[in-house]
Amino acid sequence: FVLNILSQDNHQQLLRHFLKRFPPGANRFAGVHILPKAAPGGPVLADALAFLGCCVRQRLEAGDHWIIYAEVESGRVADQEGQTAVHHRKVGNHY
Repeated sequence: FVLNILSQDNHQQLLRHFLKRFPPGANRFAGVHILPKAAPGGPVLADALAFLGCCVRQRLEAGDHWIIYAEVESGRVADQEGQTAVHHRKVGNHY
């Protein structure tokens, strides 16, 4: 899988896009600018501050969630001076 790290300066539009509900089978990346073939594990967002290409090594079922242990195999930082975006939920049961 690919972990895209968003920038503090431009994360709002991408955050709103991926927080909305999608119908089953919908392409969640439709309309989002991606870098084709930048990483083998999935789409890399063109506007990402950085990305990490990861390989799952182990999964652990934990109630209604999974804990994933992965190893980073590739990555790139697009902006060495950029700040990582931070998102805080307002309440525990709703984004």
